[in-house]
Amino acid sequence: MKLDHERFARVGITRLDAKNRVTLGGVFKKSKGITVDAFETFIGESGDILLRPKMLVSIKESWIHQNPEAMKSLQRGIKNVSEKRVVKVKNVDKFLNDL
Repeated sequence: MKLDHERFARVGITRLDAKNRVTLGGVFKKSKGITVDAFETFIGESGDILLRPKMLVSIKESWIHQNPEAMKSLQRGIKNVSEKRVVKVKNVDKFLNDL
């Protein structure tokens, strides 16, 4: 598999423990706001190892990723909120009934 070329920043050296494991806790302390559940792992021809962080999605929430129209609608809504294109509703029940 050919991977896109990216620039990497050196974050330090991590040593193998007695069971040949590598811990990454220190790496994430330096990378604020990252939530990781798993890693996709790649080994390059020169021996470089790439760990691509992955976030697992529950079955209950996976439907949005399987429905392109719903995902587009969600992304439009998030964009509208970030651009402050929202309307405050005083009476939610009336608003929902009027839809």
